[in-house]
Amino acid sequence: MHLGQIVGWVALALTAGAAWRRGGRPERHGALLVCAAWVLTPLVELRESWIQPQYGILAVDIATLLGLIIMAIRYDRYWPICAAAFQTIAVLTHVAFVINPGALYRAYLFGNFSIGFLLLGSIVGGVIMEGETPPARRQSL
Repeated sequence: MHLGQIVGWVALALTAGAAWRRGGRPERHGALLVCAAWVLTPLVELRESWIQPQYGILAVDIATLLGLIIMAIRYDRYWPICAAAFQTIAVLTHVAFVINPGALYRAYLFGNFSIGFLLLGSIVGGVIMEGETPPARRQSL
């Protein structure tokens, strides 16, 4: 395990802890969803070669995206919308790599590695901004 992976697991643990302790139901559900994706990803990756498309990771990323879209529709929070947008970038990175694997190798690696941190940041933002109470709603005029 290299330093980036260790930092990722620590960030995941801190985010899940913050969501569980300070967040509301949406933040807890989001943390569980991202934790499940984070655990499943190494189980389905092709460790032999990162030069070939990672279809197992693509499946996990699509499932995570669908979960985030459902959360964005179901809950009145803003962070699931941001998280779904970040996850869409991850899925599109997979698609782009399938189309042209040679040209996009570095972007594929970076995209698969960095999007998880953006998802964690979205959840932490939700915990900080929205916590236990939903945002106040203005009555329409």
